[in-house]
Amino acid sequence: MAIETGGEQGEDEGMITPKHARDLPALKGLLLSTSLAALAVFSYPALAQEGVASSQNGGNLDESGLEDIVVTARFVNENVQDTPMAISAQTDTQLKAANVTNIGTLGSVIPNLQTMPGHSYSAGTPRISLRGVQQGASSSLAVPPALAIYTDDVYHSTTAGSDLDFTDVVRVEVNRGPQSTLSGNASIGGSIKLFTQDPKGDGSGFISLGYGVRKHMEASGAIDLGITPNLSMRMLGHFNSQTGFGNRLDFSCMMDKLGTPALKGSVPYFQPDSANRGCVIGHTGGGTTSVGQVKLLWKPMDDVSLLLTVRHREEDLEETPEVTLGFQPSCVQPVAGYPAGIGQQPCPAPASNQVYYLAAYKAFGVLQDNRFVVPMRNGGIYDTYGTMCRPLLDKSGKVGTAGFPSDFPVGLCYDQGKTAHHTLVSGKLQAALSDNVNVTAIGGYTDYRNEFTQNGDNSPLGSLLSHFINLDEMWSGELRFDGKLFDDRLQWVLGGFAVKTDGYQNNNIGFVTTYQLSSVHGINKSQSAFAHLDFNITDAWRVSGGGRYSHTNIAITIDNPQAVTVTVPISAIENRWDWLISTDYKITDDILVYASAASGSRPPGLTTIVNTARQLSPTSAEDLISYELGLKADWLDRRLRTNITAFYMDYRKLATSVQGTECKNQPGPIATWFNVNANTAAGVAICQQFPGTSDPINFFNNVGIPAKVKGIEFEITAIPIHGLRIDWSGGYNKFTTSIVPPAPGSLFPGNLRQPELNMHANISYDIETSIGTFTPRADWNFVSKQTWDTAPNAHAPDPAFVIDAYAIWNAQLQYEAPSRDWTATFSVTNVANKWYHYQNQLLGGINYSTRVAPPREWMLTIRKDF
Repeated sequence: MAIETGGEQGEDEGMITPKHARDLPALKGLLLSTSLAALAVFSYPALAQEGVASSQNGGNLDESGLEDIVVTARFVNENVQDTPMAISAQTDTQLKAANVTNIGTLGSVIPNLQTMPGHSYSAGTPRISLRGVQQGASSSLAVPPALAIYTDDVYHSTTAGSDLDFTDVVRVEVNRGPQSTLSGNASIGGSIKLFTQDPKGDGSGFISLGYGVRKHMEASGAIDLGITPNLSMRMLGHFNSQTGFGNRLDFSCMMDKLGTPALKGSVPYFQPDSANRGCVIGHTGGGTTSVGQVKLLWKPMDDVSLLLTVRHREEDLEETPEVTLGFQPSCVQPVAGYPAGIGQQPCPAPASNQVYYLAAYKAFGVLQDNRFVVPMRNGGIYDTYGTMCRPLLDKSGKVGTAGFPSDFPVGLCYDQGKTAHHTLVSGKLQAALSDNVNVTAIGGYTDYRNEFTQNGDNSPLGSLLSHFINLDEMWSGELRFDGKLFDDRLQWVLGGFAVKTDGYQNNNIGFVTTYQLSSVHGINKSQSAFAHLDFNITDAWRVSGGGRYSHTNIAITIDNPQAVTVTVPISAIENRWDWLISTDYKITDDILVYASAASGSRPPGLTTIVNTARQLSPTSAEDLISYELGLKADWLDRRLRTNITAFYMDYRKLATSVQGTECKNQPGPIATWFNVNANTAAGVAICQQFPGTSDPINFFNNVGIPAKVKGIEFEITAIPIHGLRIDWSGGYNKFTTSIVPPAPGSLFPGNLRQPELNMHANISYDIETSIGTFTPRADWNFVSKQTWDTAPNAHAPDPAFVIDAYAIWNAQLQYEAPSRDWTATFSVTNVANKWYHYQNQLLGGINYSTRVAPPREWMLTIRKDF
């Protein structure tokens, strides 16, 4: 089997491409064409070996009860039940059974973690919130993350490209609460750590093939080879392809099909023969992903090891499954040629929107209204009329003083789909310097780049059409020493960490009549030194503490002739101490109680996407203290496990981005920030105080506010009888602030920062027979109400921005052969075929849109272990 990689990324016409940008064709070819091919060469003799090697899954099953999972959250190997912090550890077996395949879906099984796939403008950035601490959807390298994400101890320093997949992952650790002393100063909300399978050199491996709905094809395999007695290698390949669940529809074809041809005006068919395909011109939500990884483990002696990893991921995906739920009023006030205006009068739309409506009406005789909302199917909207094009328009029209910029591009199309290339190269050296002192050195290099388009209005008129290219390189290094003193009563860790990110964001923004051709170059540097101590006062009582000093410097330049150009770098700098103290007590060998307090921080960042030069400003740093109480207990001969945590976080400073208004018709070099939404009638009204036609535009003001978050979390697992397993977990969080509405950063009653409650439960039972074991399983995921109002400080959430609580059921049936080396798994997600979605937003005052989730899907997977 061979994997065909996508073509080299070319330069988009009109885009600014950095001089140092480059591809890695040799490395891509090596990984993506040889990983699976090598499996075919080496797996045949391996299949003939006697016996089957058990696969490492991050946990060791105790025949008398629940498994132990070893974690490294505090730099040393510990049983998760003996670790005095709120940590969820999921093995690959648990993740696969719950249909969790990447960070974007991880929140379905972790208490108080909300993860959602990103919108079309998000650059592979999932939206993440943990205990009310929000990562946000920004992919800007000038805004530090709120959660630290690691793969095999290598830090991923940007939010762009952080929706990492779980290919060959043996466990995932989610450390809840600030990890500033353990994971760095950009982990105020916590950390997510992925660990992939290390080489064993025993000839083991697997081959897996799957087929599912909408031509879903998946193939993966790995082989573990002993090259010499002290050198082993593991090679992995993974290929996944599926046609998307959303349809891209030809608008004019659909109007004819629906019997409403008058609504299409003179908008032409996008493809002349689209009626022959039911008006379907493409799909959204699918695509092809390929992953290749090679790991080499060299152990020249028992107490020295060197692990080298090369991993590459290619994505060639269809467009994001984003749909429009409704449009704002579309109209034009009286202008030359239309003395009575167009549409409803008086027209409440902003002047910039009216200019675009006028141009589209003159070209095609249509207004951008609800005729462009796609018909429902299967109980919801899954489809779009978006074409990734902006048609030829007459740009001469004026609404008052507002009009098109002279260089505003029309008559252009971008390639359908989005691409991403992600390469990780790392090395990890571990050695024992003496009987009680060890050293670990980790170095990593990441090259990430992607290219994608946002057709935000989801119509063939292209009023919200932007194109993006992200190019990021990251270098990181960590050196730490650990040891024991005083008859092993004191365990200590000392270390240092440094990371540098150098990247470009090349943006071609077309936002109604706003046009920006922007290149942002940023360099993010951070260095830190840290220490952590554990002291066992008695065999049952332990105290722990740690500290980290961090220096962070973010600098950017901006080349954006239409808005702002900054040739001399501007910087955001922070020097910061963070601390942690905790104590824990073993009531019995199976019951641990603990209490902890820790500081958390997030460095200040810089605004990189602005609508005018007057909006350029820094973002606020963040600072909090978190208090936590926990209980971890195994009961009934380890047949019942209960982990319960209560937390209270005191934000001394929470960075809050508040959407407001700048009036483009306000004269002078300084813009006033108005606490109203620019995309509403209130935005139009507030700008009428200045000369000329009212012309509001979005202006995001970043302020630091005090806040408090409190909550509880629980994870319960039971094996009441042999073969029956029940898991139930959940989290509750409550956010409050002393800032009173409508002040910036406040929350008007009814608005939420994240869902206050999430829960997951599953039940499975092993039915053992003479022909093998059959295991049926059901999973239930619940998310409480969400609100996404663009002015949460001003009023109760508009119903258009509310997503009511919902629950999703998944199911699977697995068969395992008596030899335990063959499995067949049939899985169904979203069993009830429920229409649900992730986030509501109002784009440019044009339309209400959301990212829709997949309908019911099925998959059959057959796997051979050897």
